[in-house]
Amino acid sequence: MGRMGCLIGSLRVLALLAAGVLCGGSDAAAQGVGVLAGRVTEAGSGEPLGSVVVRVEGPRMAEAVAAADGTWRLGPLPPGPYVVRVEHLGYADAEWEVVLDPGGSVWVEVELTPRPISLDAVVVTASRRSQALKDVPVATELLTRAEVEQSGAADLSSVLVERTGIQLEGGHPNGAGVMLQGLGSERVLVLLDGQPFIGRLSGGIDLSRIPTSMIERVEVVKGPHSTLYGSEAMGGVVNVITRAPDRGTWSVGGALTGGSHGRLDVAANALGGFGSIAWLADVGRRSARLTPGQAEEEGALAERWDALAKVQWLADSAFSADAAVLFLDERQRWRAGQLYYFADNRQVEARAGARWTMDSHHLSSLVHATEFRHLARRATTPEPVEGTGEEETQRRFELELLYGGSLAGHALDLGLEAHREEIRSARVSGRERAVHTLEPFAQVTLSGERWSVVPGARFSWSEQWGTHWTPRLAVMARPLPALAVRGSVGRGYRAPSFKELHMEFLNIGPGYGYAVKGNPTLRPETSTNVTVGAEWSGDRLYLRGQLFHNTFDDFIETRITGDSSGIEIHSYQNIESGTTRGLELEAGATWRGLRAEAGYAWLQAYQDDADTPILGRPAHSVRAMVSYALSMGLRASVSAHYTGATPVQRTDDGIRERDGFLRFDARVAQRLPHGFQLVIGADNIFDAVPRDWPGNARRHLYAALSWTAVGER
Repeated sequence: MGRMGCLIGSLRVLALLAAGVLCGGSDAAAQGVGVLAGRVTEAGSGEPLGSVVVRVEGPRMAEAVAAADGTWRLGPLPPGPYVVRVEHLGYADAEWEVVLDPGGSVWVEVELTPRPISLDAVVVTASRRSQALKDVPVATELLTRAEVEQSGAADLSSVLVERTGIQLEGGHPNGAGVMLQGLGSERVLVLLDGQPFIGRLSGGIDLSRIPTSMIERVEVVKGPHSTLYGSEAMGGVVNVITRAPDRGTWSVGGALTGGSHGRLDVAANALGGFGSIAWLADVGRRSARLTPGQAEEEGALAERWDALAKVQWLADSAFSADAAVLFLDERQRWRAGQLYYFADNRQVEARAGARWTMDSHHLSSLVHATEFRHLARRATTPEPVEGTGEEETQRRFELELLYGGSLAGHALDLGLEAHREEIRSARVSGRERAVHTLEPFAQVTLSGERWSVVPGARFSWSEQWGTHWTPRLAVMARPLPALAVRGSVGRGYRAPSFKELHMEFLNIGPGYGYAVKGNPTLRPETSTNVTVGAEWSGDRLYLRGQLFHNTFDDFIETRITGDSSGIEIHSYQNIESGTTRGLELEAGATWRGLRAEAGYAWLQAYQDDADTPILGRPAHSVRAMVSYALSMGLRASVSAHYTGATPVQRTDDGIRERDGFLRFDARVAQRLPHGFQLVIGADNIFDAVPRDWPGNARRHLYAALSWTAVGER
């Protein structure tokens, strides 16, 4: 495709030039004008790049946008020296000098090298509004759809654990969660299109419920973000942005993936639009003989169905509305001893919103409702007995109003959130509980040519635990165009959960027995975070470093509060305080089709009262990746991920540690004709088997065939 495509493109443009000469060439020659034309391709792969802006400066200024096949044409132009500049959001700018003779033509073949990081990419999580990545007040890590697809992963958790400073947590019934800056998944807020993703079990969110097929991008902000997002954002925020419809194009596609451990994934999607309406539909099924967060394979099973539908209406330039529905259904099974355990989960989410724009003022409203049903069962056979088990239902309803505008030339963001949370469970006193919360927040972005100062605060009122303030101050300076320095100090909090407040159950078995009682007097957990960092980004190299320090208070833990007839009584109390601090370093470079990335994270986490390490936090982790885009549509990558020794258990002899784990992955993708692509990959190539790892880490082989057709309306 590389050389043949170049030849075809050259012949096509030469034909256009010849046609110009035949139709009006005599006039052009008489006037002495000429034509500049060319083709833009990706360095290494030779694939054509469309939607590239081509500008020429010389005796006359002119601009063109490359077509889908990468070709462009400018003319007629007067003769003389010209500078040709080529710009694309995800590629390093290129510049050529040419001389156009009277009545002549010049063909310019341009190869663009991908940027190591796209600072002009638009993100929304850091400030709760759209802005370029280079302008965010706090460091934001962006995973694009291309990076998600290249990982070969079936779900979100498998993608995130390959990033610097993000660690995996496992163990049922939590599933596969992540921790940021040493704070566990119960203190990391997961958003889906900006709204909380519910379904916490034992405090954790199972990120494997979210399939990669529907992800457009993932934005990760580390450190407390409670000022903008409220409870649970103590360790950071993971915002999953799903794919959006496009009125200007249509596309249909599908993918089939098979692999070891019984993996079989099927996905299909379509999007399009007509008039002022745009729509999207995405459906998939995933299955494997593994259970999220579990290392054992015997008797394990996970089957999932997922569906997403979106519709958007653009009434005019001032008003738009949208609605979306998400459906997730999963069946899980794992074995422990002689028993099989089952978890059947079903989640439904619906939202509807509208947005008004009046000059520099933006007002948006959103109604959001979601329900998560969990059925836990166990049996001595691989199939559960119908009509048995414990069922739990969680619901959340939210009304959101947001305003974005300006105050004396500076950006102003205001918001008001009102939400109701419900739970129905046999393990909660009264079986049903509900709580209402009202939270206004405000943020101002004071900015100059090369700096910004962003103060903000949220006031939270809950009928259960009272009121709470969470302020934050972030600063960003750009002393050089390629250098950004960021710093922030802020407070975070997590409200006590229904179970921590109201749990009440008795568990008795042969030779054991205990009771758990909630504590309705619990206070919210709090933290204070200081983060400083710097980022240098050029056309082909970027460097990033970040230091953080968290102190936390009133962490909620279980303690034995009494004994009744030999049965211990456990309850929840605000007792733990501690510190997490660390360093994260990242680097990336590109040269033609070659891309290399590396990252290192150091973490120290300990309890203040006992001066002992917090379990499950590795002190060191490293990642490295090298990929190359070859001609004829072939791409290959190799990556390595190392998680250092991790404290996992306190014993009479001290702290028992889990050994370090080094894993190598490889992937090859080949683009095929007619929109097809074949991918073959292997995770943990050498089948390293770490002891006490929170999830299955055995070697995984997979192959995927995908197809996409895209067109314009």
